[in-house]
Amino acid sequence: MNLEIGFLFALLGAMVYLFLTEKLPVDLTAFLGLVILIFGGYLTPTEAFTGFSSPAVITMLAVFIVGAALLETGVADLIGGRIHRIVGSSETRLIVVLMVVAGVLSAFMNNIAATAVLMPAVASIAQRAGLAPGRLFMPLAFGAILGGTTTLVGTPPNILAGQILEQRGLESFSLFDFTPIGLALLALGIVFMLTLGRRLLPAREHHGPAAGDDLTQVYRLQERLFSIRIPEGSPLHDRSLAETRLGNTLGVKVVAILHAGHKQLAPEGSTLLRSGDVLFVDGESDSVEELLRLQGVEIQTVEAGELPVPRGSSGIRLRLVPGSSLVGRGLREMRFRDRFGVVVIAVLRGESLLREHLADVSLEEGDALLALGTGDQLDEIAKQPDFVVEDVGWSAVAELENELCWIRVPEGSPLAGSTIEESRLGDLVGLTVAGIVRDGETRLGVQADEIIQARDHLLVAADLKDLQSFLDLGEVEIGIEPPESALESEDVGMVEVAVAPRSAAAGRTLTDLRFREHYGLLALALWREGRPVRTDLAGAELQFGDALLLQGPREKIRLLAKEPDFVVLSDLGQAPRRTSRAPHALAGLVVMIGLVASGWQPIHVAAFTAASLVVLAGALTMKDAYRAIEWRAIFLVAAVLPVGVAMERTGAAQLLAGTVTTAAPLGPYAILAALVVLASALSQGLDGAPAVVLMAPVVLQTAEDLSISPYPLMMGVSLAASAAFMTPFSHKANLLVMGAGGYRSSDYLKVGTPLTLLLFVLLVLLVPVFFPFYP
Repeated sequence: MNLEIGFLFALLGAMVYLFLTEKLPVDLTAFLGLVILIFGGYLTPTEAFTGFSSPAVITMLAVFIVGAALLETGVADLIGGRIHRIVGSSETRLIVVLMVVAGVLSAFMNNIAATAVLMPAVASIAQRAGLAPGRLFMPLAFGAILGGTTTLVGTPPNILAGQILEQRGLESFSLFDFTPIGLALLALGIVFMLTLGRRLLPAREHHGPAAGDDLTQVYRLQERLFSIRIPEGSPLHDRSLAETRLGNTLGVKVVAILHAGHKQLAPEGSTLLRSGDVLFVDGESDSVEELLRLQGVEIQTVEAGELPVPRGSSGIRLRLVPGSSLVGRGLREMRFRDRFGVVVIAVLRGESLLREHLADVSLEEGDALLALGTGDQLDEIAKQPDFVVEDVGWSAVAELENELCWIRVPEGSPLAGSTIEESRLGDLVGLTVAGIVRDGETRLGVQADEIIQARDHLLVAADLKDLQSFLDLGEVEIGIEPPESALESEDVGMVEVAVAPRSAAAGRTLTDLRFREHYGLLALALWREGRPVRTDLAGAELQFGDALLLQGPREKIRLLAKEPDFVVLSDLGQAPRRTSRAPHALAGLVVMIGLVASGWQPIHVAAFTAASLVVLAGALTMKDAYRAIEWRAIFLVAAVLPVGVAMERTGAAQLLAGTVTTAAPLGPYAILAALVVLASALSQGLDGAPAVVLMAPVVLQTAEDLSISPYPLMMGVSLAASAAFMTPFSHKANLLVMGAGGYRSSDYLKVGTPLTLLLFVLLVLLVPVFFPFYP
């Protein structure tokens, strides 16, 4: 070990950490690593960019296009669509056939694409067979992953293994060198899923795609559907749905409007409302009914100087100290008002003033709390070690100078007689009642059990636009009976979509995406970790594995199906296929296989030729071809490939190989087993391709040091890097089916761990049979 190797290991460790945590996009991490290797003198500029012209990258790029041609011409759909007709409803037979079909498709097309194309068929099969989709989706993903191990082009680790051998002056693996071992792995996977795996699969009541009324039941929407009637003389008459802000104001989603006996499903924001219209909405009817109690209250802004100043009361500004035990906790959670007596009326975070729904705001280090209370209460809280007092008096709440408002409770208001807690002003409209002016006397720091009386003036500090919008709605009538008719029609449908692997939508909210405006579809619910989420959808950050329930025009659903960020889990979203071009797509595949099998051309030339021919024949347009390529995977592999050169040049590979060869007295099987375990461990968190690139120099150096063939070691490493089943993040096919199957992360660990161990044993025993250590 020297300084040069130490720095390289530190760089690789940092890259692996960033790959695992994705604090930076994985391809950007690879780019930055490549830049550091150039400026550090580990690689010349020419060497650094050889990955972008490598045969492995060309092969991957071309296989994406050939696979897309099989998809767009309906070849894959035809295979998937006939499964139920042939196999019937037997769970065991369906598992076998699905895994075999997924395996065959993924042998010559991208594993994720093979999984995605069969998902609508699997959803339909599960529904017709009366099976929970969770019984079929995991076998589908596992079959696709294992099927990719059966050919050289089935998965990037195999492609890379062949190319790295060729770069070192060795003969590359041929197209079908992987087939005997890959088929054995697929067979073992099928047997496992039929026996132990089937017992470990979750058997929850649905949790994945369905159709029509089934989706309503699955997401339990019927519990939240109710109607709102617009009476005669309503101020809502002749105003557009968007203009009224009715959905945001009442916290509901309008799914249909009944006007003069005609129902309009999924109404757009420009839809005009009329007196007598009945709106079918998704939301919490109890909350809306409680919100209606605010009808009739009056709003009046007030300057801080106009307040009748209460004797012995004032304001205070408290800054959370570093390391405060309150960081990460909400005011409601810690019962802040009961604990300290004061009323927090705003939180100053940086330059932002938070005033709404304060009870649920998680405090952050550096937050300043603006609060009101009596002198005794302020003295008590000032002694607390979690705060530093920055100011006391009305100047402490100067930021609220133009934010203070009265809410006057008139005679006969339903609010009169209820406590502040019972009024749910905080939950419904995000208001914090800081005080009450009653009979000319101001009382600050009122408790939650204070009873509101008629003619009270409630002092609040908030942006009241939502409350004012609500008051502008006028009287409306609530119907608690849910609508009986369906939420679909000939033109409007409901569908589930999954957040695709590597989706740009992950980590963003529906509001960030402007989802309704951009896609023209209404999000009704979200499926996450085996359960539906139906509230606060607009602010929920989307995650890989989520499924969204959408309603909208069928044409919009078909357009969404073309978006790479989402996978539509229904045939409803399927774009028309170019079925007349199917023979051309199959011909391209045959040409690729023929060129390689005959030895006439290497794999990258054969794949590129096939890709060019399928586009020329019209099986795919150039636009579709560019869209089919997973550019992130291409750039990741291209940027990571030169790392192997740096490892060899510095002696890092030799150092690691020396560590591995300490197991030499135990024999070559022990060496193979150690490398297989290490490759699989890396691939559970990284993509399989970087795992192979990092392991390849160690494999080749170990083989040289021990005077054994590099082929069994390289074969074992590439196949182990593809066998990633233990987490939903270990392979993008696992992640793709997570929402559709209603799986939790623990389901993958429970089913994938024993399968991975069995595959380890089979690999170590079988690889030397076809690729001996001593040829």
